[in-house]
Amino acid sequence: MTFASRRPTIANAPRPWLTRLKGECAYPVGGEGMATRSCCNPCGAGAYCPAHAAAMRGPAIPSATDYEREIMRFLEQGR
Repeated sequence: MTFASRRPTIANAPRPWLTRLKGECAYPVGGEGMATRSCCNPCGAGAYCPAHAAAMRGPAIPSATDYEREIMRFLEQGR
C-alpha cells in the first residue's frame, strides 16, 4: 500500500543540474555527482526559487546589541 505525500512537491520539473538555464532554481533535489537534479523552478535573478530561498536562509541571527543585552541579563541574574 502506498500513501500519498502530505507535502506538495516544490520542484515541478527537476532536471540534471548542468542543464539548468539562467533564471532556474539551483537547489539540488535528488541524485549525486553528475546525476544531481535541480529544482529548476523559475527564480528570476536569484539562485533559488522563493520556497528554496526560504529554506536556505535559516534562523534569524540576532544583532550585536541583542547579544550584548542577553549577556548583561545573564550576568545580572548571577549576582
